[in-house]
Amino acid sequence: MNIVIGILTGALLLLSFSLIVIVTLQNPKNEGLGGGVANTPSSNFRGKAGYDEILSVYTRNIVITWMSTALLLYILHEMAGA
Repeated sequence: MNIVIGILTGALLLLSFSLIVIVTLQNPKNEGLGGGVANTPSSNFRGKAGYDEILSVYTRNIVITWMSTALLLYILHEMAGA
């Protein structure tokens, strides 16, 4: 059980580092408070995904994996302590 917890802890650290790197690579969106709410035709029909859209997808996938790993690590810690 300790080996699995160690591997998951290492994976969580790598995911955390990669999440920090991915977020810092993204460009800030200067849209103000209501800029993301309005659906403009230029934002809906742009064609191929750009750099920011690809980073956004990577960020979402890493966050989902990070949260799943953290939850599994918590459950394993609780089972090992019981």
